[in-house]
Amino acid sequence: MLKSEEILRVDSKALLPWRWAESMRSCSLFWIPVNLGSIPGGQREWLLKFYARLSAHLSETSGLQTEHFMQMQVIDEDEQLRKAFMNAMMKESPMLGRCWLPRGKQPIPASDQEVELLANKKKEFRPYDYTHPQAWWFLGRDADALRERYLGYGGLTVFFVEPNVEENLTTIPSIANEPMIIPKFLRNHPGLKVVLEDFNPQRPNQIPGFIRNHLAMKQVFSIFEPDKIQEKNNALASPFRDLTKEIFGAGIPRDLEYEGILFVLPKLASQDFFAHTDQQIRRWFEVFDVYINESPEDEGIIMACKDDLAPLIASIVEGMRTEGYRYWEG
Repeated sequence: MLKSEEILRVDSKALLPWRWAESMRSCSLFWIPVNLGSIPGGQREWLLKFYARLSAHLSETSGLQTEHFMQMQVIDEDEQLRKAFMNAMMKESPMLGRCWLPRGKQPIPASDQEVELLANKKKEFRPYDYTHPQAWWFLGRDADALRERYLGYGGLTVFFVEPNVEENLTTIPSIANEPMIIPKFLRNHPGLKVVLEDFNPQRPNQIPGFIRNHLAMKQVFSIFEPDKIQEKNNALASPFRDLTKEIFGAGIPRDLEYEGILFVLPKLASQDFFAHTDQQIRRWFEVFDVYINESPEDEGIIMACKDDLAPLIASIVEGMRTEGYRYWEG
């Protein structure tokens, strides 16, 4: 964390096209204008390049990993995006959870009169008028592919979080340091040569090559990616899920429905950071270190950081500017 006098050395012009809310003290808050829903190719290219560099830096220097979410309604209401979502479902393994909108209206059950109007088709049925907003969380870890697929539609949210060290340790097999020894007479057996051809004693649980490379199985593996099943299971077991429910699901009744909620995703706009106390905002940052959200209310994207990332952002922007990247604000 930089000292206040060091923070002031970053010229806000060096951050452009990002705008910096310098009056915010509980976190570092930035905003960039984006034509959400009909994002121009130039904006999209610039943002994808910026996010890739930001992610690489935060991963290398702080060990932070990304969690990607997409608002369900945004996907459902765009036919092209919905098809892309369905086609990638097996790889991305989306899981459904609840959204929290600090200023959002609570859904009201349809009245008897309203039900009659809907039944007689005198009123258009809009399912999202009667349900809590929901979002998909992607267990797939291919951040570049997720951003490429979902950036710019107005429903993407990204967390940068600290990995769960204890959980990562549980993924290491107990025999990791004890290679499986195959007796020579078995290695030379004609019936086992094919099975053991690319056998790695350090990874005895790896799918055998004769199965993985079989023509009939290549398509199956390209869809299901069995080598990444453990990775997705680890993500699903992450403790940040329960923490989102504890912090952002405070107003949800503690009933069976609450128990079934996998996570609660905050959908924040810039004004939410000014409308809440420093203590409340600090509590939010127990879930994530960096929060990025496509905010239609702000007509752009907001980025909130627990630590001061102004020098890092300025450095990335300057590097991109030197390479000829220019952000067209539309």
